[in-house]
Amino acid sequence: MRTTALSLCLIAGTALSAMDRTTADTLVARATSAYTQGDHAGALVLFDSVYHHWRSAGLAYAIGNCHFKLDHVPEAIVHYERALLLEPGAEDVKANLELARQRTMDRVNELPTFRLGGSWDRWLGGRDVDQWSRRALWGWSLAFVIAALALLLHGSLRAAGLSLAGACAVFALLSVGLAARRLRAVEHPAAAIVMQPRVDVRSEPRDGATTLFMLHSGTKVGLGAERSGWVEVTLANGNVGWMPAAALQAI
Repeated sequence: MRTTALSLCLIAGTALSAMDRTTADTLVARATSAYTQGDHAGALVLFDSVYHHWRSAGLAYAIGNCHFKLDHVPEAIVHYERALLLEPGAEDVKANLELARQRTMDRVNELPTFRLGGSWDRWLGGRDVDQWSRRALWGWSLAFVIAALALLLHGSLRAAGLSLAGACAVFALLSVGLAARRLRAVEHPAAAIVMQPRVDVRSEPRDGATTLFMLHSGTKVGLGAERSGWVEVTLANGNVGWMPAAALQAI
């Protein structure tokens, strides 16, 4: 498996509560040292202690690697998927996710995708969760600066400058929309991983309903409606059914 660090710092992410950056850096350094020395369980404890307070693709990836080394396959898949939500283009994460999926029983995780469509989705997702926010900020800044300069000009130069400022403003608005889309994808995941060894997927949200098919730990499902402790799930191959919410871990 690949253990190369991601392009961003392990905890160059969002602070969720009171742990300061210095403490987090210290714990990450200790966890990395423990992982390098083969103490994967100890490294997992330390990485998890930081993850309760911070979020980043690098940290989720590191936790996934610890679980993988400990043969916690569904937990590894959960964290690799979380890392990809934050950094969709991370090739190391994709490679390790594929290795983890090879240890699962079900082969319905992903349908073949159209190459151009997959590239478009990666572009929309951005390199990291804040990319479109930064682009929106740059777009607005350029729009205001160019508009201010254009007002000092006359004739066709002023018109051209204002048109360029308008284009920057449109780009900024589009970036704001894409930033909101990315935030929703991270905060409200539409998929989950089966955590129990085997789960019956039923035709209705109740015990005793007809069993449509079975799923095993590590399988990725899309999340639908919830009802009385049951969740409607959709597989990549289009199969739909109901299973207990307790058997799933949201990405």
